[in-house]
Amino acid sequence: MADWAFHLSRFWANNARRLSGLGEGVYWLVVVSVIGVTALLRKRHDLAFRAGKTAVAIAAAGLAGNALKIVAGRARPRALDDGVFGFHFFELGYRFNSFPSGHAAVAAAVAASICFARPAAWPAAALLWLLLAGGRVLTGSHFVSDVLAGGAVGIAVMVVVERSAWLDRLRRRFRKGEARSAAQNDGEETSRADASVR
Repeated sequence: MADWAFHLSRFWANNARRLSGLGEGVYWLVVVSVIGVTALLRKRHDLAFRAGKTAVAIAAAGLAGNALKIVAGRARPRALDDGVFGFHFFELGYRFNSFPSGHAAVAAAVAASICFARPAAWPAAALLWLLLAGGRVLTGSHFVSDVLAGGAVGIAVMVVVERSAWLDRLRRRFRKGEARSAAQNDGEETSRADASVR
């Protein structure tokens, strides 16, 4: 598969590179941050919280992927040209950080978040992951097993974040504060109305 990816036509290689670039964690953090801030401004707190959870999962998936890369030290497909392949545990450097794919981990975290928010949208979420993760294989940056492992990391991280008790406590505290604020505003408005009647 890696050898096939190296011999793609320029058209396919360029498109794969563009797709691959969309899997950057920073890009997705910016996207979900904009969604979260916009949702807060429009008082759509459930969507804002979903964006916050997704941002946490993206960052955690990226960190987990990078930690595993250091441990595994797997040579990238392009190293095959020099006869270098396999796992070289704790070997540092770009050439030895193929496993797992960080882009695939981030894309899987985003896709899993979409599935939690809208279960019926799983085909679109799966397609998103397939395009972003597949781009990494087509550019010759990763083996298929790298992107599958990255996908597993991203999904696992999103599941942990989704089930995190401390995030749910934070959400409940936020809602209580919101309810108190609304009650205070109602009380002030009632007092003003009573004063104007007198």
